[in-house]
Amino acid sequence: MMHNKLFLLIFISLVPTLVFANAGSPMMWFGILHLLIINAIIGIYESNYLAKHRIPNRTWLIVLGNYFSMFIGMLFIAPVFASASGNYDFWGGNTSYGNYEIGGFIMGMLFSYLATLLIEYPFFYYAVKQKEDQKKGFNQYVTANTITNGIMFVVYFLIVIGGSK
Repeated sequence: MMHNKLFLLIFISLVPTLVFANAGSPMMWFGILHLLIINAIIGIYESNYLAKHRIPNRTWLIVLGNYFSMFIGMLFIAPVFASASGNYDFWGGNTSYGNYEIGGFIMGMLFSYLATLLIEYPFFYYAVKQKEDQKKGFNQYVTANTITNGIMFVVYFLIVIGGSK
């Protein structure tokens, strides 16, 4: 009985490989994971970073700002600027392995980061509990965003670099 279940598991695992049934690119799947789960972790980290630097804030607003900016940045801004730089398939769903335009990816991610700072700023502004801390906390806001965006850039870069030119 156990032998049959193991055989069935192996067979089901190998069938998509045999028929090339790809269900999307790693970039696309990681992007979905980023949108659904990782954004909450990023927002909590950024909120904690601010709190550690004596900027009390409302975590839920920081998290909401992260979801909003990720949605706008990764679905609109990054693909548009990537296309302007020669990468017409930012998510890698239609590009064959080895033909991904890394320069366009880098430009898309750079402009996405800059847009993140602008888009999330109103969320940061209203998340800060004491209004006198808004100006004082601006540098920490930028630093927290730079850290998290840098980490996400490296992760996405590692995903796409193998299939890029």
